[in-house]
Amino acid sequence: MKDRLKLFSDFVQDLNDNARNRDAADILGWSTRELSNILGFDSAWYGWAQIREDGPVIHASSTYNLPVDYYQSWTEIAPQDLLVAQFLKDPVGVPTYDRGGEVHTDGMQHLADTYGLKRMATAMNLREGRSASLWISAYRGGVSQNWSEEECEFLQCAVDHIAASARTAANQDEARLNSDASTILINEKGVAILGLSSLKERFGHIWSHQDGDQVPRWLAEYIDQPGEHLLIDRSLVAYCERVYGDDGLALQKLTLRPLQKFDLLTAREQHVAQLLASGKSHKETARILSVAPSTIRNQTQAIYSKLGVDNRSSLVAAVPIHAGTAPSKALIRC
Repeated sequence: MKDRLKLFSDFVQDLNDNARNRDAADILGWSTRELSNILGFDSAWYGWAQIREDGPVIHASSTYNLPVDYYQSWTEIAPQDLLVAQFLKDPVGVPTYDRGGEVHTDGMQHLADTYGLKRMATAMNLREGRSASLWISAYRGGVSQNWSEEECEFLQCAVDHIAASARTAANQDEARLNSDASTILINEKGVAILGLSSLKERFGHIWSHQDGDQVPRWLAEYIDQPGEHLLIDRSLVAYCERVYGDDGLALQKLTLRPLQKFDLLTAREQHVAQLLASGKSHKETARILSVAPSTIRNQTQAIYSKLGVDNRSSLVAAVPIHAGTAPSKALIRC
């Protein structure tokens, strides 16, 4: 590789820029495409996984320049994956596979021949004590050179930086929320991919030691229901949405924050409260909502009673800055 240090420096700079402007789900796809040009590979498989003695667990994944059936084909040969076997022997190494080499299994040969994968290299950013670690498997096809030690080092360093940037992108989402909220990205089975440490710092009381990286059962049943949910009995608000990377990688975004009195207002009462808190008069609010001023005055009394306030200044303090950002609300008693 020519100008290796310059190439890596430019890649990391672009990666950091993207972490400020892209969702965490986008970072991995963009990074893989960039690396394919820098390192010269034709296709890739990437995502978050866990390497265990009883076999690998794929928590979320996508592909670059591979057919949609690749993951299913891999699951059929997973016990014979030589890259996984190398990881188990050397967790900090970058395992490689050469179809033209001497070490094979029937499964690896079948996978390589089916998809034209002549040279493989896999790097993983291992996280101690966590279920999901980011990985990229890069594949070369046709007549290509094997992976050099220098290229493997480049791939490993890149994956480490990508993992850090994905966490930064996830934190950017959290920074846009009020300081009491915390956001995590989870897979369809409720395993936390990113953001768990921050969430546990704020809401550790809802996570038992038995749950590990798994969303608690009482919360997992709602993660695939988009919108805002009031968990009355736990004094929490959960906001759920499905996020897609530009490569199709899909994850669930789950945001938790403490329940406030404002959350218990009806949607119309919240709208009225926001307008009044912004400085609008009863008459202006009535005009905006196309109702009679007397209706607004009656609703104002109901709002004051529910919020426990008795004047406009106190109302302003009781309307949170995140109010109105969620598209829907469901009342949940759990």
